[in-house]
Amino acid sequence: MLNLKKRDWFFLIAGTALMAIGTEGFFEHADLVAGGITGIGIMLDTWTSARFGVPVPLWLVNLVGNLPLFLIAWKRKGTDFVSRSVLTAVLFSLMLYVEEIFPLYSDDPLLAAVFGGTALGIGLGLVLSVDSTTGGVELAATLLHMKFHSVSVPRFIFILDAAVILAGMAVFGVELGLYAILAVFITDQVIEWVVEGPGYARCAWIISEKSDTIADALLAELHRGVTAFPATGKYTEEGREVLFCVFSQKEVQSVKSIIMNIDRNAFFLVADIREVLGKGFTDK
Repeated sequence: MLNLKKRDWFFLIAGTALMAIGTEGFFEHADLVAGGITGIGIMLDTWTSARFGVPVPLWLVNLVGNLPLFLIAWKRKGTDFVSRSVLTAVLFSLMLYVEEIFPLYSDDPLLAAVFGGTALGIGLGLVLSVDSTTGGVELAATLLHMKFHSVSVPRFIFILDAAVILAGMAVFGVELGLYAILAVFITDQVIEWVVEGPGYARCAWIISEKSDTIADALLAELHRGVTAFPATGKYTEEGREVLFCVFSQKEVQSVKSIIMNIDRNAFFLVADIREVLGKGFTDK
């Protein structure tokens, strides 16, 4: 059952509000179909408005479109699996309804893609950070994966979103479809930024005949812990130490300078680390 803390409530409310701003405030009125049930809703609203003069609000499409998915998921996986996603989907629909009364942007599709994608990405990132989803394509992909185990959930998400975006191209044209793809890319990048943090840590693997001197310099100048691993070079069959050090992104150049000033023949690798957990690391 639901067990939400104040932080969870804040993230869900703020996240769904930002998602509504991106979707209703930017995407719909710029005719950007960026996948998902709301993308279907944008096309449906355009068709019914042109054919019958009756618009179909996105909040209604989101509720109706998610209802059968939640019923299937509840039947197959139980209440605990869907309860938080149901709450988030209802909140999102409510925020879409509220967003209709605020000013909407439709002048420049490029700006709509950039700012709509950013708002949607931040919102989805906040929702995902409290282990929830808004249902839609993600839930549909999960249900399809339960039936077709050979296809992964991310691949189903890609297939479903791609189908919606291609349909959007057919309705609104290739140019707006390309802007929608740009919006999807921005959304994905911003989600990653929100969920994993604004900056990555870095790590270095260092092989040098002067490993002790390099380790001492890293400890003294950067105050970074260094771990030494025994290793054997298979070409020479000589034993030596391999140093491992984790540091912040802004310290990359300092680490390189320390190594090169001590041993210009040192072999070292610098790699991104998405997340650092545990006691002892502080991003200075």
